Amino acid sequence: MTALDWEALKTFAIVCRAGTMSAAARELGINQTTVARRIARLEEMLGHPVLRRDGVILRATPRAQGLLQTADAMAAQLADSLKHSGGALRSATVSGVVRVTGVDALLESRVAPALGGLIAQHPDLCVDLIGGNRNLSLPQREADIALRLARPDSGAFHIRRLGDMAYGVYCAGPAPDPMVANWIDLDDEFADKPEQVWLNRHYPNRKTVGRGNRGGVMAQMAVAANACLLIPRCVGDGVPGLRRIDIEPVSRELWLLTHQDMAHLPRVRVVADWLVSVLCDGVFVTRSR
Repeated sequence: MTALDWEALKTFAIVCRAGTMSAAARELGINQTTVARRIARLEEMLGHPVLRRDGVILRATPRAQGLLQTADAMAAQLADSLKHSGGALRSATVSGVVRVTGVDALLESRVAPALGGLIAQHPDLCVDLIGGNRNLSLPQREADIALRLARPDSGAFHIRRLGDMAYGVYCAGPAPDPMVANWIDLDDEFADKPEQVWLNRHYPNRKTVGRGNRGGVMAQMAVAANACLLIPRCVGDGVPGLRRIDIEPVSRELWLLTHQDMAHLPRVRVVADWLVSVLCDGVFVTRSR
């Protein structure tokens, strides 16, 4: 096959593995239109369809099953060749899109501010940071890397425990006594989270004057209301008007997840290693032992 045909065949195999053209596009670092164009070129060359829809998932047609086996075998042979090749191949340009989902507090305070260094080193990378309440799915290829505050019970992931995300109790205003001060709490939706359980145990009779679901918003609420709150140190230490009081509160385990089918990709490995170097500073995230 020509090099052009190999691109179409490789794209076909990745679509079958990923299940959707959008997921295959993210893995390849190209747009969805290019994926569709490569599949159309392959079907034109063969004279028959190679994909069928099974619900929302794309699979190889019965007639294309042999082609898929050929594509997988060629991909495996290429991967083995690259594994045993010299440094020139290993130092190839890292490019494409990597989607990272995670906790707002970490993305906003630690990851986003450090992005310039990564892009300066790998200018052909594009890193998407998706925070907020949208817990994107790795199995469905909505994200390539996830930062989680709990280890998943199941899933085809490469999992690494990075350490513990440190929390602090902060107060605003003229030296309030936290036992009688106003408090800003997490929204009731998060009542079962370890930090809220800790707060209920240590300050059961506190007066709550406001609630929020994001550390940055809660910090501003506390400053405005001369209140106390429990938030990650990576947020609280950077907010003017807040001071951390001298107690040792709860911490949360921090995990880095990549899907087992994505972890080998150079761009995913580069971003994952960069995240570890950015996050594990021994202060806001203490390193796992």
